[in-house]
Amino acid sequence: MTVNNAISENQKITVIFRVEPGSLGPSGAEYIEDFCNFAQQQLQSSSYCQEYIIWCIEPRLDKKLVEMEFHIASKRLPRDKVKQYLNLFGENLAALEEQLENNIEIMIDQYFGR
Repeated sequence: MTVNNAISENQKITVIFRVEPGSLGPSGAEYIEDFCNFAQQQLQSSSYCQEYIIWCIEPRLDKKLVEMEFHIASKRLPRDKVKQYLNLFGENLAALEEQLENNIEIMIDQYFGR
């Protein structure tokens, strides 16, 4: 796979980010499903890493599930493989995680009209 060529959907990494209802405030459970749909639409309409990442924003209703998970072609990837994959595109995993968390915070403010 070369970074100069477009990659197919099944070669893109899927980033599953789970948002806890509490991050939306004390009544976050009321809004979490709608917020996740809103955040999903925002990320899909942005150009942020779209050439190699498929974003999936969902509620974190089960605390046993990790906040962030990575897959390629339905196969879960360990962090070391994610780092290798992102390096192909000049991305850093820690920076990507931080940027996503910052974007989610901004989207929460947008969602609530703040």
